[in-house]
Amino acid sequence: MEWKDWMNKKVFIKLKDGSVYSGKVIDVDFDSKPLVFISIIDKFGDKVTIVHSEIVKIKEENYD
Repeated sequence: MEWKDWMNKKVFIKLKDGSVYSGKVIDVDFDSKPLVFISIIDKFGDKVTIVHSEIVKIKEENYD
């Protein structure tokens, strides 16, 4: 799956430092290639932006 395919998906993300996030992907930014920045609105309503190289796991979730 390509990074752009995560747009508008509800996801669970785990980072290299052990942090975890759940939320909806609102942006996938390729402007800083080779880095890709993924922005989500997390389950608390906060905007979180993550660089792709820090992600160790991302999966689609089904929750309301």
